[in-house]
Amino acid sequence: MVAVHRISMLALVAAGLVACAAKPGTAEFVQKKEEEQQKEAVKAVAQTISKAPVWYTQPPLDVNAIYVTATELSSDMQMAMDASVLSAKRTLAGQLGDRVSSKMTDFASQTGVGSDTQVIKEIERVTKSVATDINVAGYVREKSELVQEGTKYRAFVLLRYPVGESNKVIADQVRKSAVLDAKVKASKAFQDLEHEIEVAKKK
Repeated sequence: MVAVHRISMLALVAAGLVACAAKPGTAEFVQKKEEEQQKEAVKAVAQTISKAPVWYTQPPLDVNAIYVTATELSSDMQMAMDASVLSAKRTLAGQLGDRVSSKMTDFASQTGVGSDTQVIKEIERVTKSVATDINVAGYVREKSELVQEGTKYRAFVLLRYPVGESNKVIADQVRKSAVLDAKVKASKAFQDLEHEIEVAKKK
């Protein structure tokens, strides 16, 4: 009988501890809520990945184009699509900036001014300008898809940007810069780039 009474008392104490642990405002309560939120976040990510089209998780590879993808969530269908395109354009601008930097570094290296501090600073300035200010007009929305996620819409987009357009951006940036125009324009790589642009215009 004493044993039964002791077990009952232990059960009550345990119940009391659980009640305290679940009481709002306690550290245990906050930790439990954070764990639940983390589980929900992981679940949401898993659902998003499962709904993502193949072209989003595995964008095409093409020497003639830059491909970027993006996804955004909104309670408004059009807003979700517009936001995802805007996000993809920001990614595209960043990649275009990297391409500009790489090309100009090649030009500088060919002309023997690759270690010129003035040229290096100018390439960095132009790269930042391209990544933040350049209008990436010329992109094509190759694919897009809308899926329902709870009470909201998730949009996936794939943008394609022709390498020919990026070549024009590179050439324009060189011509606009007095430093680069004077020091890297003479490189064979830049002359080849200009030739490619001229050939593309005639097609």
